[in-house]
Amino acid sequence: MPHASRNEHAACGVGFIASRTGEACHQILRDALQALRCVEHRGGCAADQVSSDGAGVMADIPFELLGHRPGEIAVASLFMPQDPGRLRRALALFESIFAFFDLDVLAYREVPADPTVLGDDARRTLPSLRQAILRRPAHCRTDASFDKLLYNAKQVLRTKLEEQGITDEFFFASLSARTIVYKALTRAADLDRFYPDLLDPSFITRFALIHRRFSTNTRTSWDKAQPFRLLAHNGEINTIAGNRSRAISREMSIGLKADQLVTHGSISDSGSLNEIAEALLYRSSIPHVEDILAIMLPPAEAEAPFYTFWSRAMEPWDGPAFLVYADGGTVGARLDRNGFRPARWAITDDRFYLASEAGAFPLDEAAVRRKGILHAGTGVKVDLATGRVHFRDPGRSREHRDAAFDPRTTPIGSVPDPAPPEGPVSVFRKTLFTCSREELEKVLYPMVATGKEAIGSMGDTARPNVFSSEPRPFFDYFYQHFAQVTNPPLDYLREGNITDLRVFLGRSPNIFFPKDLIPLSEALELPRPILDLGQMRFLERMQSYRPSESHIIPRTFPMRFRRDDGVAGFHAAVARLAADVLEAVKGGTSVIILSDREASVEQPPIPGLIALRAVVHTLNESGQRLNASIVMHTAEARTSHHLAALISFGASAVCPYLALEIARRDEHPTFGALSADRREQNLVAALESGLLKIMAKCGISVVQSYMSAKLFTAVGLGPELMETFFPQRTSPIGGIGYEDLAGDILRKTGLAAQAGFMDRLLHTHQFRESPHPGQGEHHGMTSARARLLHRLVALDPDTPEARDLYQDYLASLKLDEPINPRHLLALRPDAAPLPLEAVEPVSAILQRFGAGAMSFGAVSAESQRDLILAMEASGGRSNSGEGGENPFYWTDGITASTKQVASARFGVTAEYLISGEELQIKVAQGAKPGEGGQLMRVKVDESIARARFSLPGVDLISPPPLHDIYSIEDLKELIYELRQVHPAAKISVKLVSGTGIGTIAVGVAKAGADIIYVAGGDGGTGAATLGSMKHAGLPWEFGLVEAQGALLENGLRDQVELRVDGGLLTGKDLVTAAILGAEGFEFGKLLLVAEGCVMARICEKNTCPAGIATHDPKFKARYTGSPEAIQHMLIHLAEDARRHLAALGVASLGDLQDRVDLLQVAPDHAAFVHDRKLNLGSLLDPRPPRTGGGPSASASEGVGPLNQRILAEAEAFLEVGGTHHQTHTITTQDRGVLATLAGAVAKRVRERRRRGEDPTVPGTLHLDFTGSAGQGFAAFLTDGLAVRLQGEANDSVAKSMSGGRVVLLPHPRSTYAAEENAILGNGALYGATGGTLLVRGRAGDRFAVRNSGASAVVEGTGHHACEYMTRGAVAILGPVLSNAGAGMTGGCLYLRRTHAERVNQDYLTALPWRPEEEAEFRGLLEQHHAETGSATAAALLEDWPATLQAFSAFVPVAVAAGLKAS
Repeated sequence: MPHASRNEHAACGVGFIASRTGEACHQILRDALQALRCVEHRGGCAADQVSSDGAGVMADIPFELLGHRPGEIAVASLFMPQDPGRLRRALALFESIFAFFDLDVLAYREVPADPTVLGDDARRTLPSLRQAILRRPAHCRTDASFDKLLYNAKQVLRTKLEEQGITDEFFFASLSARTIVYKALTRAADLDRFYPDLLDPSFITRFALIHRRFSTNTRTSWDKAQPFRLLAHNGEINTIAGNRSRAISREMSIGLKADQLVTHGSISDSGSLNEIAEALLYRSSIPHVEDILAIMLPPAEAEAPFYTFWSRAMEPWDGPAFLVYADGGTVGARLDRNGFRPARWAITDDRFYLASEAGAFPLDEAAVRRKGILHAGTGVKVDLATGRVHFRDPGRSREHRDAAFDPRTTPIGSVPDPAPPEGPVSVFRKTLFTCSREELEKVLYPMVATGKEAIGSMGDTARPNVFSSEPRPFFDYFYQHFAQVTNPPLDYLREGNITDLRVFLGRSPNIFFPKDLIPLSEALELPRPILDLGQMRFLERMQSYRPSESHIIPRTFPMRFRRDDGVAGFHAAVARLAADVLEAVKGGTSVIILSDREASVEQPPIPGLIALRAVVHTLNESGQRLNASIVMHTAEARTSHHLAALISFGASAVCPYLALEIARRDEHPTFGALSADRREQNLVAALESGLLKIMAKCGISVVQSYMSAKLFTAVGLGPELMETFFPQRTSPIGGIGYEDLAGDILRKTGLAAQAGFMDRLLHTHQFRESPHPGQGEHHGMTSARARLLHRLVALDPDTPEARDLYQDYLASLKLDEPINPRHLLALRPDAAPLPLEAVEPVSAILQRFGAGAMSFGAVSAESQRDLILAMEASGGRSNSGEGGENPFYWTDGITASTKQVASARFGVTAEYLISGEELQIKVAQGAKPGEGGQLMRVKVDESIARARFSLPGVDLISPPPLHDIYSIEDLKELIYELRQVHPAAKISVKLVSGTGIGTIAVGVAKAGADIIYVAGGDGGTGAATLGSMKHAGLPWEFGLVEAQGALLENGLRDQVELRVDGGLLTGKDLVTAAILGAEGFEFGKLLLVAEGCVMARICEKNTCPAGIATHDPKFKARYTGSPEAIQHMLIHLAEDARRHLAALGVASLGDLQDRVDLLQVAPDHAAFVHDRKLNLGSLLDPRPPRTGGGPSASASEGVGPLNQRILAEAEAFLEVGGTHHQTHTITTQDRGVLATLAGAVAKRVRERRRRGEDPTVPGTLHLDFTGSAGQGFAAFLTDGLAVRLQGEANDSVAKSMSGGRVVLLPHPRSTYAAEENAILGNGALYGATGGTLLVRGRAGDRFAVRNSGASAVVEGTGHHACEYMTRGAVAILGPVLSNAGAGMTGGCLYLRRTHAERVNQDYLTALPWRPEEEAEFRGLLEQHHAETGSATAAALLEDWPATLQAFSAFVPVAVAAGLKAS
């Protein structure tokens, strides 16, 4: 079977139904298949739109259907080769291996199947489907022992099959004495058509578990469909790289052959999760799946000794994970610590239901006893024999209550320096480790002074390390990975309670060795993986302990080699270091310290990453990796990027001693009166925050899961270094080898003697070009080039002077090349040149241009206005950014053609959306992927606050994740919802160039996007940490090529338009990008320069000398930009591109697609490419041929049927206003309901506003619904709409609501207590700016996240309620879980005082009752009672003095301080 790469991710709809009576029946299976159909929209399909990414069901074995009795047999459901010869060999091996285990095959059953229901892709890869009936051996007296024997036989068979080369063609869909799986690459509605067994009334079961898959790799395989043998998974495992790495170390430690514990090659994240869960169930001493999943997915803030104990042996498998499982005796589910996936349940007297969406299963509302939501870090288990339902935490279960779970850890101590050195750290020492003056001034000193990472702007314009001739750290070859679409980054700022930086030093117990657990070996516990100087001295002192004093005796190994030994000596020193460490570990040393403290010019340091990887590889290969922790004691690590690289590549802890010594000993004016201790603490705090940020970019919250994850891409390292030290990591253009690296080390360290003699630090100008030409790093856009362009755009482009100036501009760029990978390429004509008039006109090229997303806030209203007007006049696109509408919209109707929808949802309303021609979902930004936008408080004046529905004078830092996109099917849903509100708009998705973007682009295309942006890592920004700008996104060339290739390979390229941005400066850039796949081009920095930007790189400070990136009137007065200047710049680019097209003999940019034959290695840089050992094959190799394909099903999804009906019935209301009523039944398949109506209302409001009329909606339309509403109910709601839903709703209710009212009540047939049951999903009111939401029931997690003006009352909520709320009022009348109000900067939260400990005290404080808050709270309760009949509200209103005693008004700390001061 064809297989996808290890990068494959998937997201899905899952659930199960279980009998509570112990009775099996066929109706349970029928209800499960109906639920599967209801979550079809969560699944994905291949390009043929019939072959799906997978649909499946797990149930009890249908013994009656198979003609056997329970307890006599097991069933192996097999996917096998279709080729007769390979099939015979596979079956022969299967029978012989299983016979060895006394597992005889009684019969084979050809599984009845109807291939005619399959799509072309699924039919082409259809395996041979058989069920093997296996006799139960007499010695297997229990089902559990039988299943364990089956597992052992399967694993041995796997090895034998691999030896025969039949691995991917032979797969156990299920193998059990109790359960069976039917799965296929069909749509949900076709599963029982494909498998007639599922329609047979004799197929009876006590439970049924369902799964519908959405893979980001279109051409998935049958084996990757779910359920797997034990579980099914909705979401992503963000930590999968680290989990797999640790699993392989355990496998080697046990002495198993490769793939015996976890598959090393092609497997999805869910597949690896299932394998380890199976291994723990059958190989370890943990007998219950419930406990296994609790250990693998522990809750945050888990204080029970159970979790601390097991955390020594198993790192978390975290991510957006909703797991359902069944082992034949129990069926259950578990949610990860973040709670990103929806999991709704309902209980009746005879059934338990759980699914990704409420309303998926058909059930009688009158029979429902309770309804709820699984919250983060919780689970549920149903005992199939007794029907009992347990919502317990295994860490606190009855079975474990009296057990002693001793983790045997000792907190690390600290030893003061008995004789601290005086004076600053020497220039010699700093230079030896390539610490430059710029690094000190821009990176280290700001961290020391503030405890935070330094902020910069305008992005990274410097060359990558492999192109550079400046002395730079080895870490600069590496770029951080980041999450986008398939798994979300995390908000480490506001959800810090989810994070865990604890590490253990010492031997790691192997969870598969019971003797390793009883007792655990002792370990040192660190609060973070960063050792300060005192803690390092403590470790060093432990080296002198005797075995009788400590079980842990660290040992230090120097990282250095002799200069006189040259390159060969470097190689030998690395090998000797690894061998010495291995010998020590075999001798019992459990903490290894790799130190460069003794390095010098004559004994240069071995780069820490090289030493670390050599040691890790050697320990792994010898099965010793778990027996020791590695501490890096290095001067080379000074930033969070350096620390993250070391930890991700295998270090347990790092002591960045040089940086810490600089913090303590150097002096700087910004340090003021800070003590040495405080300065060191500040640096550690900044590094800790930076490390969390880098982990969070990947969606990882626990550092143990980040260790050894190797989540970096190398740019500039060749195969020799990659295969030796960084196997299975990516290095897209090859690069230097061992010899080059050694030579570079000798050269760089040789500078130290000279620097020390001259007492002059290195100054490499990494963050800004040198004012002196020829000195320091080369940069793309510079101040000098900006000044040249200012002269250029002031002239008519048709004048000779302007044309000459443009050539001067090109010549100045040429002097500094190569700066980007594209500069290594030259255009190669393949035909006779065309006359210029035969090439497409400037106007046609201008239509392909767009202004980058620069928000009102990042730039001034006038600057953004001129960008909009210039692009409109040019026929191109403008982009609002994520700052809401420009003030000129309200006065002159000026608005961007592209409206951005980003994580903070600033200003996103129905009117904002319908005023655009294109709606852009910003998943990531090139300069800071995995992070949210930043607008510093100094720039947030009254006008900015008004546009963003915030308060002035506060930092506006957008959340890293979009809180309605936690996986690929969520993106599909948001695209669908945007199509509902604005059916005529094109939908684009902005991604960032990075490893794996091809896989992601395939998923985005399948999700229904019209346009995919590939942003380069060198794109601009108004504010970002310097480390993010420098070390995250890759050049757009790599991402564009990968996305283009993946879309072509999967037959999806013709369904989407590809656009690119990031440092585009010339017509040759555009032509090269077009050849590599781009059809559209975006410009940011270049257009700002055309407006007058001087590249001062201080956008974040509100002191822009050109008056562009500022709102200070003093600086704004300096603004001289104009739309005409921007147009002139664009015309020059278009004309430049035309000249290149003419020279190539190609008539248009569109004709360049995939014409890589028109590219060659640039002759000017051929020697450079040779010397750096670069391989440009990834850019120059021919592309896969295009295959046909019409629009995908999701892309062609228009307005939903219910929305169409509502809109048709609302015609009179829309035309004349007045009071109107509608009544509808709604189901979970009705998604985004009311968005289309809201868009129509907003369109008319806008039309009235543009005509100068009163924009107020003239009347009210009352809409009553009954049933289970699908996702996005009442999204984008506007004034004039009064909505009432009796039943329940799923996620994202009333998100981006700007007006109107939504009332949610239990179903009219319900009998449960409304106030005690959950009827609302997660993320309600996300980004709302107005209106009211009243809920007589409880809600899920992140209720009112990013609320910016709505009012709401709810009976109870989950975690993170009112997160990053900036305006509005929310009353929670009942229970609330942790972290309420985190990040709140405005608005008011009314909460019971008994729940005050659930409030994030860093952000909120209780306010004494004032008349304003009392009146607001009472008004909310009165409205809630009047609309919902809430018993809670009635009781609270009845005794108002007691209510005021019981409740408090919580407001942001800064707001409370301001009120107190006034």
